[in-house]
Amino acid sequence: MSGAALRASRQPGVALLCAAAAGVFPSVAVAQPAPNMLEEVVVTARRREEALQDIPIAVTALSAEFLREQNITELQDLGTHVPAMRISDNGISSNAPIVTLRGQRPSEVLLTLDPAVPMYFAEVVLTPTFGTNLALYDLANVQVLKGPQGTLFGRNSTGGALLFTPRTPGAEFGGYLQARMGNYDLLHVEGAVDIPVGDSLALRLAGRSIDRDGYQSNVADNPLACDDCLGDEDSRAVRLTVEYSPTGALTNLTTMSYDENNAAARINVLQAWISSTTDPQANFIPFTINLLHNGGLSELLPMPGIPTEAAVDAAVARQQQRDWQDVETDINPQERIKNWFFANTTEWEFSENFTLKNIFGYRELDMAYSQDADGVALPLFGAVTSTTQTYTPDPPLQQVESEQYSNELQLLSSAFDDRLEWMVGAYWMRMEGSDYQPSMLVGANSQWPEGDAPIAAVQPLYNIAHDGFLFLNPNIDVVNEAWAVFGEGTFQFNDQWSVTAGARQSWDYRELTTRAFRYDPEVTRELICDVQGEDNQVLPNDACSRTVDEDYSDPTWRLSVSYTPSLDHLVYGSISTGYRAGGFNGRGANNFSLRPYDPETVTTYELGFKGDWQLGALGSLRTNIAAYLQEYQDIQKTQDFTADGAFGTAVVNAAKAEIQGAELEFTWAPGELLQLSLAYAWVDPSYDEWILETAVGTDDNGDAIIEYTDNSGAPFVYIPEQQVTGELRLIAPLDPALGTLSFVASFYWQDEMIPNDEAERWPEFGWSAEDLAEVQATAVIDDYALWNLRLDWSDLLGSGLDVGAYINNVADEAYVVGGKSVPEQLGFVDVTYGTPRVYGMVLRYNF
Repeated sequence: MSGAALRASRQPGVALLCAAAAGVFPSVAVAQPAPNMLEEVVVTARRREEALQDIPIAVTALSAEFLREQNITELQDLGTHVPAMRISDNGISSNAPIVTLRGQRPSEVLLTLDPAVPMYFAEVVLTPTFGTNLALYDLANVQVLKGPQGTLFGRNSTGGALLFTPRTPGAEFGGYLQARMGNYDLLHVEGAVDIPVGDSLALRLAGRSIDRDGYQSNVADNPLACDDCLGDEDSRAVRLTVEYSPTGALTNLTTMSYDENNAAARINVLQAWISSTTDPQANFIPFTINLLHNGGLSELLPMPGIPTEAAVDAAVARQQQRDWQDVETDINPQERIKNWFFANTTEWEFSENFTLKNIFGYRELDMAYSQDADGVALPLFGAVTSTTQTYTPDPPLQQVESEQYSNELQLLSSAFDDRLEWMVGAYWMRMEGSDYQPSMLVGANSQWPEGDAPIAAVQPLYNIAHDGFLFLNPNIDVVNEAWAVFGEGTFQFNDQWSVTAGARQSWDYRELTTRAFRYDPEVTRELICDVQGEDNQVLPNDACSRTVDEDYSDPTWRLSVSYTPSLDHLVYGSISTGYRAGGFNGRGANNFSLRPYDPETVTTYELGFKGDWQLGALGSLRTNIAAYLQEYQDIQKTQDFTADGAFGTAVVNAAKAEIQGAELEFTWAPGELLQLSLAYAWVDPSYDEWILETAVGTDDNGDAIIEYTDNSGAPFVYIPEQQVTGELRLIAPLDPALGTLSFVASFYWQDEMIPNDEAERWPEFGWSAEDLAEVQATAVIDDYALWNLRLDWSDLLGSGLDVGAYINNVADEAYVVGGKSVPEQLGFVDVTYGTPRVYGMVLRYNF
């Protein structure tokens, strides 16, 4: 039996043929298998439709029904439903998500830093990941592929891939209209309609609107105080999909979408503050505050708005006594995101065994945001403060803009009576983007003195400035270009054995142009260039720009062997390699911080088993098990440093490591009305080698003086060792004429996490015992558990109306999803929290 026939034998039609054969030949004893009450899941992990249980890849597939029942409306909602995956933020914006899978996690989100787990929408990769926390509606499914990808996909990756597949037009007129109402004044309206136009053309129009109050209140004593105003949502989205099939051999699918969100950003919650140091290398902000207030500079430069140690300590103490939903901030936090997306996929089956497929993609992003990075109503660090003496309600926002074009060409074929299935492809992508990052470091709540406005050269870049050590992070322009050729084939030797082999060659080009100005309060009291040339000399204001570029290339490959001892069981082993391109630090401004970093690579060894079991009176059981070992090389790490009275960051290839882990997924259907699912993930990462490089000053030639520290014992940050997810689905035995009444309860638990990989060194920094104890209390993020409940009555009395009620985070658990732990450089630790308890009702009409 060929591989195609083996898959077909699982289909209902084959079961009917077996039953017919039993009737034709009554003398032959034919065993009647118990009915499989678990639905077959079809995925496109290998760029063609296949049963999930037939492929030698670890994949978690979430259906449209599951997404709807779990109220998954944004990317971060997925993080509690997929084993070994977490979705957090960078502590700056909820629309800059960091996807972690099997311990693979980038340090942050930058235009210059590729993700470990790229996201595909309608088969087009989304670059950058800014603005991707929107528009999860009207989807056919979401697929999470685990392990390195690249021999079948346009972009290479080390950790996996997320595939979002929108619904395509149906052959008949129909659709749905849904309204969801809940606490925090939620009003969520969504709908879609299929419009067939003749036999060869069909359209699907879908849209969504969400309005919701925020999860946080600003309780500061300033004009920005408000109730339930922070972390709100005001989003709109529309999508048009057009499918044109002039012949049975030619299909063209076009997807166009636009989505936007205008919201008040949520605020980080301050956990700890270090105020006892006088060493700028150990703690820059407290050192600066001490210097300004106690070192005599305040007499030379009157700065009445500079915060004092006592003021910061008091703010921390107040926050520690409050719930995370009550915060203090001195900025007007905003998130304004606009996404335009276009994808066109053409498939031409030009012969019986050959199909040519082309995927063209375009994406444009316009994002502006500000965030109170320090978590207090004092001008310490982050976005420029709003509560100046004259009150400036609209400070300059960080702005990210990008435009992306991509094209992927595939040739798919089969041979030897379908025993060999293969694909080859070529890929090109170009992204041009810019990131303007106005920031404040120990500012003052007073505007520029009269007559000291910014110089004309930088006026267009920055129109508001304050006394103090205000600075501008680099304003950068980025070009990322990628080319690749790849291919993979699977050969079926017999009914039981098959082998898959694939290879890829990637080429990447990275270009960065940086411009930066800082305020010099001691000399000219104006903005001056903060970029150095290759000779370590500061560039003049009228030529404050430096461009660096680099090329990278790397081959990657995949090899797997599959053994199918029976129709319903698969054992596989695989070796795969992944590559993440090198680049430049998006905040670099000198030779040290602009050093190019090398590509990151990983080799993954994986063993897996997939099985469906018919248990007679006990129903059906599905078991999927995977165990893996990853050898991780040249890990790209963002490191903070302070040198010569300045704070900065650098991206370096910090380490090599091993990550071992396992995933177990079980689904049991004891009958047609009950289904239980349970999944467990274990991830154990450890560094084999990590020499921490820190710039501590400059020598006589202006070159950085580097301090080297062995940090091999450090933990991986924001990686819980264990995760558990579970779901119970119960259907009431009603008369079908009354509709379907179902109840779903889901559960998520994760182990504790470490937010800072330098915590073991904290006692070396000379902090007071009180400050050290305060920050050590933040060294571990506690484990937590979440419960969700939902009740649905579908097709109520045959009317086509669905009615539902839900409650997510039943216990109102306060759980951490991200944040910044930087006591060593900036003096503070803050965190961001996940969604509190939400509940509501859903009305949906299907037509």
